[in-house]
Amino acid sequence: MKLKFFDRLLLGILLIAAILVSFVLFGISANLIKEDMVTSFVALFYMFRQNALILAGSGFVLLLICVKLLFAGRVKKSEVRPASALMRQTELGGTFISLEALDSMIQKHCRALARVKDVHTTLQSTETGVTVGIRLCVLPDTDVVTLSSELQKSLKESIETMTGIQVNEIGVLVESAAAPAATTAVSHAE
Repeated sequence: MKLKFFDRLLLGILLIAAILVSFVLFGISANLIKEDMVTSFVALFYMFRQNALILAGSGFVLLLICVKLLFAGRVKKSEVRPASALMRQTELGGTFISLEALDSMIQKHCRALARVKDVHTTLQSTETGVTVGIRLCVLPDTDVVTLSSELQKSLKESIETMTGIQVNEIGVLVESAAAPAATTAVSHAE
């Protein structure tokens, strides 16, 4: 469960209030806070209406914080993304492929191209197929337009042929053109 910053702030306020209440309860039970101090403090809320309103408002705010934190971090069902894609549906059931397996197939296909130095992919599965995002690092002097066009076509054909999954979209982002790894030749003097 991942909490947003605002929820963590509310949780901090609630914990501070709980710590203060626990110190007061401990002080009363250990007889560090005398009975006359407690009764005179509680009497303040009965004497003046403003004090009672402040106490009621504080209690209401703490109640709201508790209710808000009770539902914090819950993921809506529409936000849950599947970890697999449907390859084929038969009368006996469905055949699925994990997104990790699909990702490794895509990575292998992209790395097979001579001009691609590094590749990172993102996948999103929907009811109609998959959407692929590719970030490439290519060698210098690469025709990026041609490379990306050919990669999109060949990758779409490859995925659809091997898995039967419909490819909705393939987005390509070329991040950098890196120099090829230098190879050093060692010469032996004889």
